[in-house]
Amino acid sequence: MPKNASKARLREAEEARRNRAEIVRELSWGRVSRRDLIKMGLFTTAGALAHLGGLNPFAKSVYGQMPAGMPPSPTFGCQPFTQPMPRFDVLARNPVTGTADNLVSCLSPAPTAEANQTMKPVDPALGGGFGPIEGRPPGPIWAHQRFNQFLPQIAVEAWQSPATTNRAYNPQVASSLNSGIDPAQGIPLRFHPGMPIQNPNNVWTFNGTIPPKLVMGKYGQPLIFRHHNNLPVDVRQNTGFGRHTISTHEHNGHHGAENDGFTGAFFFPGQFYDYHWPVVLAGHFSVNTAATDRMASTPDESGGLINVPGDWHETMSTHWFHDHMFSFTSQNVYKGNAAMFNIYSGLDRGNESINDGVNLQLPSGSAKSWGNLDYDVNLLLADKAFDQDGQLFFDIFDFDGFIGDVNTVNLAFNPYFEVERRKYRFRILNASVSRFYKLALANASGSPQAITQIANDGNLLPHPVVLLELD
Repeated sequence: MPKNASKARLREAEEARRNRAEIVRELSWGRVSRRDLIKMGLFTTAGALAHLGGLNPFAKSVYGQMPAGMPPSPTFGCQPFTQPMPRFDVLARNPVTGTADNLVSCLSPAPTAEANQTMKPVDPALGGGFGPIEGRPPGPIWAHQRFNQFLPQIAVEAWQSPATTNRAYNPQVASSLNSGIDPAQGIPLRFHPGMPIQNPNNVWTFNGTIPPKLVMGKYGQPLIFRHHNNLPVDVRQNTGFGRHTISTHEHNGHHGAENDGFTGAFFFPGQFYDYHWPVVLAGHFSVNTAATDRMASTPDESGGLINVPGDWHETMSTHWFHDHMFSFTSQNVYKGNAAMFNIYSGLDRGNESINDGVNLQLPSGSAKSWGNLDYDVNLLLADKAFDQDGQLFFDIFDFDGFIGDVNTVNLAFNPYFEVERRKYRFRILNASVSRFYKLALANASGSPQAITQIANDGNLLPHPVVLLELD
């Protein structure tokens, strides 16, 4: 709705939003079904929201020919480009040693091939009694495939949690490369310093904090991602949208179905799920099986390469992982369940100085053998909408796709990013649930500047393409 709409129309839009939010809340709590809503006359038999004023965002206003949708999100006087853009928060990589029967790591209990069926008390809000500590379905069918062959070497751990202040921010770059942000200062969960802090259950992110999280891995180094569900046991605390049961999908990864975030393999508050990501090239068992092709390789810790099996043409570099919960994916992703995964290889080692005939020397840095982030920047784009109190809001009844009227980058409202006069690499993720973006660069006078596209949907392109805009 336009910001210059009359007060009467804004009141009507806010009333319609509240009415829809009440239905969303009751559905998410399981207290009503779509069948109930049809009987009430609020849904059509085709499953659409009834065309009623004060309810349907597409019903015309009694005050004029204007959809009675949401009123504009309040921004509390905050202007664009008045806060720095935070770099991603890097999750710790912890070594895993031992054998399949006795893995040693920071994870307790230790990861196992089959789901851990150790029992624990279940909160009465979830049915009471006892249930397994791991949410992965039990038995050999859901065991990690080829677990002995791809024993985890790295463990990464995260908790899906209500919003809180980040007191352990780890950007892995100096403050001078992070627009002056001091990581030692706590970061409350708000989209701008001039906006309200989000209520804990309006936003559910990894570790309950911002900025978004980053996992760093490399080919030939299998990884266990232990995802804890630390969300409220009472789904009625969800502030009307999002579900407290989750399933984590590592988008575009080569791994078994049991680790792919199947929509029905969700787990509950108080449980964890161990996702086994082998991090192997496509064709591992059919192409270059003797690992003789130097182009199919992974960086070591001293500037060299280790050959790996598979097809180097299928090398992937940028992934993301997100919720895949049946019927609630869009709500949970919008609420904060989205993160990124940088994958390093001989081709794309994250070191711009090593010239070995394999490394593409993409903008990154050179202090470490691999995985430098100085000039390799992750960007998460997501549009949001707020209620009149400034709290995150989502309207699931916008069947053409929910579009927020506030743009964020790395969950910051229209930030700026300080740069040097040099080349940068941007790994761009569209984490909006419906919006498409057209992206471009311009100089101070507004003239378009060339962009070199090197990858798409995780994979490197065969050749770079010079463009003036991306969409």
